[in-house]
Amino acid sequence: MSPRKYPEEEHFVAPGKIVQHVSLAAAEGVSLGLRGMEAWQRASVKRTPVKIYDLNGKLLFLDYSIARGGEVIGTVRAAASKVLGLPIFAHELGPRSWNFNAAVEKLTPKVKKEHPKWTLVDTKLICYSYPKLGVLFSLKDEAGKEQRLIFDIADLSLIPEGTPTNGNEGAYAWSFYDSLSDTERRRRLRNFDQADSNIMQLSENVKSLLQQDSISKISVAVGGLLTLIKTKELQFCSHYAYTEARSHHCFSLHGQQVNDYCAVATCQMILCYYRYYYTQDQIAPALNYSAGGGCPSDQSNGYKTLTGNHLDSTFDASPTWEKARDQIDGLHPLKSGINGHARACAGYSSNLLASLSQKKLYIYDPWPWNADFKLAGTITWEDWNSLTHTNYVYTRLIYP
Repeated sequence: MSPRKYPEEEHFVAPGKIVQHVSLAAAEGVSLGLRGMEAWQRASVKRTPVKIYDLNGKLLFLDYSIARGGEVIGTVRAAASKVLGLPIFAHELGPRSWNFNAAVEKLTPKVKKEHPKWTLVDTKLICYSYPKLGVLFSLKDEAGKEQRLIFDIADLSLIPEGTPTNGNEGAYAWSFYDSLSDTERRRRLRNFDQADSNIMQLSENVKSLLQQDSISKISVAVGGLLTLIKTKELQFCSHYAYTEARSHHCFSLHGQQVNDYCAVATCQMILCYYRYYYTQDQIAPALNYSAGGGCPSDQSNGYKTLTGNHLDSTFDASPTWEKARDQIDGLHPLKSGINGHARACAGYSSNLLASLSQKKLYIYDPWPWNADFKLAGTITWEDWNSLTHTNYVYTRLIYP
């Protein structure tokens, strides 16, 4: 690959600037009343981030934990380099189900046993297919030859590198940085500078508060700056308050039960919303799933056949935030496809903060996987402009 005009390492964000953006993002979510972030009001930002590297070895993300009373209740994911386009990628809700050190400890004997003539040089926490994380083992033999192994951090399975066949959505490894062309990097650099200038437009009072750990103090100050706010989620029925004993979830998280079942679990979540229940193994063949290869991006016909054509589903290869908003306003969840991965979308948020428009999607991500789907997956508020969105599958019931 030829050298980039805008190398990521030449545009790394200063640590102090990152902390400012993280603090503002956490406070903004609380001020907006984003679903799942109510407890963040009484929490603080931990200043030592978890470093996540790209497949090309460069620092990619810095994940800052949101803690209350020593318990981690969420994470704010920040960009390490301005070429990613936005200071903040996502607000992740709840504690994490994986542990990097534990994964390394468990995998190391396996790697040494299967590669006895190779020396272990290094291990890194990497993002191998956004948002999927893994452990990268760097090895070297006596002749100096190098090789690397990538294992998913949740199920510890070996992940192949390369582009999936026909754009399938499943498990494989690719570089986030290398996927960004020079044209895309230039556009994202402009977006980052615009977002960064937003900090400079804040009042001196708010900017001074961004140096503190307390989210509540910042959220009070930021709340007065938020305008044109609109949020909507499909999480709970309106006829019962979710705090009541008889309430039930309209939309709930289902983790993928196999590492390349992301589209399958996404379909399961959406069908459950419409009160159609199938196991993931029953859903997989309807979506043309192939073992080790995932599912093709257009899964719309599977939604129809699984509901006896009572559910209308439409594939869209030109997704926009406005299209997702309109679907949620119509009370229709949708499948959100990104490069190599499928998730369910069940909400959105938009606001204007100091003249900068921010648009988010409420994502029910089936990764990380677990054989018990009730113990897996992640819910995030994800900034629309942080990723390249590849497709949607819209759904709606057909009434006689």
